[in-house]
Amino acid sequence: MSDQEKIQGNDQDRWDKLLRALDEKLQLGLLEHLRRVESYEFLGDTLKICPQPNDREYLKKPAVFQQLALLSQDAVGISKIEIQE
Repeated sequence: MSDQEKIQGNDQDRWDKLLRALDEKLQLGLLEHLRRVESYEFLGDTLKICPQPNDREYLKKPAVFQQLALLSQDAVGISKIEIQE
């Protein structure tokens, strides 16, 4: 079973589209952190991410968070991202 198969989420196609967009834009550092999330949830134009504890601080860094927000908006129409504790 791959890491992606272990991730719990409510819209696998949309999640895969986001990961493909990061891969295509060579955002490999960000991509690796998202591949390890415990779960995600798309709620309309909001994406809630529950990362692994060791990835949480990285994803919350202002520059990383802004980059994720911009790329997510472009790839899958997300206007808000929430990093869960």
